[in-house]
Amino acid sequence: MAVIYEVHLGLLAQSELPNTFDEVRDDWEATLKGKRQKIITNLKRVVPDESAYTAKIKDRSNEGYAEFIGTGHPRYDEIMLKREIKMDLAKSRYITNRDNAFTEGGDFEKGVTNAKDKFRSNTVVTWMVTGDRDKIYGLVPKARYVLEGKKALAEELYTSVDHLITSTDLKPFFKRARYVPSVIASINKWMTQVAYATLAGWSDSDIQNKIATKGNAELADYVNDKMVNPDLDVANCSITIEK
Repeated sequence: MAVIYEVHLGLLAQSELPNTFDEVRDDWEATLKGKRQKIITNLKRVVPDESAYTAKIKDRSNEGYAEFIGTGHPRYDEIMLKREIKMDLAKSRYITNRDNAFTEGGDFEKGVTNAKDKFRSNTVVTWMVTGDRDKIYGLVPKARYVLEGKKALAEELYTSVDHLITSTDLKPFFKRARYVPSVIASINKWMTQVAYATLAGWSDSDIQNKIATKGNAELADYVNDKMVNPDLDVANCSITIEK
């Protein structure tokens, strides 16, 4: 059977993204800071005093750490004793430092402000791969429509970064719709790495050898007789990451 549908879905370039990242970043900062009082209220409700700290943080933490290192560790008693003393010393500081951190202009708000540019950078990568439904669609949602066989809907979303090579017919790629989310998650994972690498200035060969090759091996596992739509020729079917 000849190839009936082939499309290359491209990463969105930064120049093609809506120029609203500073607005998104500032909204994120304002939203988190606006939740400051709610967060500290909830923290105080769960751990109101040193007794609650002991029961809900110290004891539970020590139990988990004890399981982690195991009673067979040659220094188990020494390690656990040291940890218990340190956590007892920390309980009064925890309450004081926590309450101070969540005062207006405290460490919580400073931390949010310091993190907002990192949030902006991560948002750029997310939009390069998935887009934003209110503004522009990235390759991930378009890939979902293609795999689901929704030809008209997919092609309506194609932009200049996408290249439709063959469009004779588009059938669902898999025999079961439940296979699609796992494949989309894999595409999203690997293309996010490609986006970060692109912004980092990696060469095409490095992206191919260090990311695409591994991603393609994972995606190839989904293309088999048991999963692919029997109306398609599995020998002519592929989902690949390539330049």
